[in-house]
Amino acid sequence: MTFTPVKLGDRDKVIANIEANANRGHFNDKVEIHDPVLNLDQQHEVLKTYLALRQTHRYQWRGAEARSMMNVAANMAAADMKVRGAENLTNISWPAIITCNHFSPIDSLLVRSALKQPDLAIVVELTNLKMSGMLGFLMTYADTIPISDSIEYMGHEFISLLKQALSHQQSILIYPEREMWFNYRKPRPAERGAYYYAVKLNVPIVSCFVSMVDAPTKNDPHGIDFTFHILPPIFPDQQSGTPREVADKMRRIDEQQK
Repeated sequence: MTFTPVKLGDRDKVIANIEANANRGHFNDKVEIHDPVLNLDQQHEVLKTYLALRQTHRYQWRGAEARSMMNVAANMAAADMKVRGAENLTNISWPAIITCNHFSPIDSLLVRSALKQPDLAIVVELTNLKMSGMLGFLMTYADTIPISDSIEYMGHEFISLLKQALSHQQSILIYPEREMWFNYRKPRPAERGAYYYAVKLNVPIVSCFVSMVDAPTKNDPHGIDFTFHILPPIFPDQQSGTPREVADKMRRIDEQQK
């Protein structure tokens, strides 16, 4: 698949931030420069509004509209994408928690298409709900589940939203690298969250990685070839230790194979 990545904002500054953080070994730090910043009180207000919105008919019909738009976009973005490792899905019983590298605002479209998950739920930073325009619409209504610094929310409502998605047979994409590093091609260290929730909710991890190589053409000197790799799934072995130990083991396996 030859694809010209989305270009948003001042990429030179973002690239400089990526280089500086990589040199310091801070692979999960934020590098974007125009993201909204919310204090805890502001986060609680956004969450309150979001959770109330989810209970409305408006959320349901706009959600269906947003989901349809995402699937059309996924078909376009991944029309000629190469997919490797589909045989690794043979023993998967959906739904699952999906992990993938986070390198673009549209990389979830590749996940949706390659894994054939039209109802994919996506864990996102809460600040994404403050975006304007079409991105803001999609971030609010396209089956997104926000994370927050609020311990109370993460321990109650967030878990409930994950369970609700799984009960509706929706797989959940969680970026273990957490922050998006635009067009960054190497795997980064994974945080424990995705694997902790896989253990807690007793679902497998579907491990994925998108590789990128330069593919310049006459019409597009900045083209990139994407290949979507479906890696061996990782199942929670509930008998092999405490939930924390099991999650850490799953995380290490996922890091190694990515």
